[in-house]
Amino acid sequence: MPVTISKGNSKMGSISSVSLPPIATCRVCDCYTKCYARRLARFRPSMRKSYENNLEILENDPELYWREVEAAIMLARYFRFHVAGDIPNPTYFRRMLEVAKRNKHCDILCFTKRYDIVNAAINHGATIPGNLHLIFSAWPGLEMDNPYEFPTAHVRFRDGTTTASEYAKECGGNCTNCAKTAEGCWSLKSGQEVVFNEH
Repeated sequence: MPVTISKGNSKMGSISSVSLPPIATCRVCDCYTKCYARRLARFRPSMRKSYENNLEILENDPELYWREVEAAIMLARYFRFHVAGDIPNPTYFRRMLEVAKRNKHCDILCFTKRYDIVNAAINHGATIPGNLHLIFSAWPGLEMDNPYEFPTAHVRFRDGTTTASEYAKECGGNCTNCAKTAEGCWSLKSGQEVVFNEH
């Protein structure tokens, strides 16, 4: 079974993405209690199976995984890592950087709570390609170590509380529209914030 590459959804529009199982590849924190990817995977067995299949291929045949992911990126103008799941380990992040560097035509978006992996890579000399838009995801009670001032993403919960500042940009609601107009997450600069309503 090949790696499952999503062609998009109602929020992302036509932007392709690859995902991994939520929780299993994520940093341990209590965000799982409100994780929309976890809920979707629970109620949609085919979606859960595709995430699990992607992880199985990554673990058992990483060259196949990266070959198929890069093939999708080569044909795309925009791509997103991990609508579900997160960067599982440093080797995976290194491969992300390599793919981005080889495919400068494609803008690649990745939200992550794996601050440790990103920071360690930079500490050891890694450079982030300009077409790879890394955004650190915040969560209440989760300490964010962000010495390189990556842009940050925040949730506005249904009760109105948020970790975002008053200067955070509002999510426009459709990734494709923002990408095509170089707005929103795709254009966040160092230290800037975006806030999403809980979904």
